[in-house]
Amino acid sequence: MKLWIKGKAYLNNEIKEVCINFDRRIKEIKSICKPDISLPQGTLILPGAIDIHTHIRGLKLAYKEDVISGTSEASYGGITLIGDMPNTLPYINTPQALSEKLKEFEYYSRVDYVIYSGVTKEFKEMEKMPIAGYKIFPEDLDKEETYQILELQKLKILHPEVPLALRGNRKLRLNTWYEIGALLYIAGYKRIHITHATNISTVKLARKLGFTVDLTPHHLLVNGEINCITKVNPPIRGVNERLWLLQAINEVDTIVSDHAPHANFEKAYPYEICPPGIAAISFTVPFVFTLVKKSIISIDRAVDLVSRNPAKILNVPYGEIKENYYANFTIIQYKHWRYSTKYSKVISTPLDGYPLEASIYMTIVQGKVSNYEGEVFPVKGINPLSDKNDKN
Repeated sequence: MKLWIKGKAYLNNEIKEVCINFDRRIKEIKSICKPDISLPQGTLILPGAIDIHTHIRGLKLAYKEDVISGTSEASYGGITLIGDMPNTLPYINTPQALSEKLKEFEYYSRVDYVIYSGVTKEFKEMEKMPIAGYKIFPEDLDKEETYQILELQKLKILHPEVPLALRGNRKLRLNTWYEIGALLYIAGYKRIHITHATNISTVKLARKLGFTVDLTPHHLLVNGEINCITKVNPPIRGVNERLWLLQAINEVDTIVSDHAPHANFEKAYPYEICPPGIAAISFTVPFVFTLVKKSIISIDRAVDLVSRNPAKILNVPYGEIKENYYANFTIIQYKHWRYSTKYSKVISTPLDGYPLEASIYMTIVQGKVSNYEGEVFPVKGINPLSDKNDKN
């Protein structure tokens, strides 16, 4: 069933009053219509936001987060498409494990999704399956098959730390060269994305090497690694590095959450053994548009960060309000509130209580309302890389 939505929208680098006709895809855009959905004053329709780096867990790690809770939190935060990382249980680097993961998302995801494979010797078989690319972790930089995968055409996402970072005293990971040095392992390869850069030198080197690059809000905002709640890999840097990183908002391609949930009892372990990870997938979009409200970045830059550029990195028909693109919209409103999670199994983050000036009014996924003023509905997301989807 086709619907018309009417309101102010970000369209072709302008904000204008428009009518958008859509079912699963955008069919027509014009200035006048009899709308099925009329948005109130103060709302703004944006191309659906994308988070290319998340850990939704599921499978045997569903006690940390499952697909319903994780993708519901994404929808609550205005995210319409997520990229899910392979370090779950079982590890996603075989066709069998990938099939199991894809089936779980097909049944339960509240937003659209793509899946990354881990480094694998079975990459010829994995290449035939609907994956978005490969995630390269520090330990993978010592593996021969990693360098075969780097030759492939699909996207490769690097966690930038050298293998040495996994051994010895954790405090040594605070040395930024552990991060910067990882990029030199893969210099010269194509279609590389560097994720969660924690310092400006990583961003600049990634640019010099021809890679795309992102950062996370927590590497900007969290005031150091002081306990298990703030423990994350790569670690939070000192105040000077974080202030320099703030300048990189105008240089990075996208901002990601690196949503990495763990159970409360795991985060209660002693600091030395508790698992690293911050879970705040619903923070990113309100934070980026809070920067717009405060005139720190332009709305063009904000849309690039959360919609256009991640769609280009993944090479999928998202990121713009354009005919024949998927009908995924993030609708925001500017108002003051303080952050907390709502649907995630993680109820404590170091960003709790952070003051924000933008919130999500509505999330539309595949032409259906997935979230309305904080209430998430069981909309079924798709994998846009799957042959099961229409190609119209």
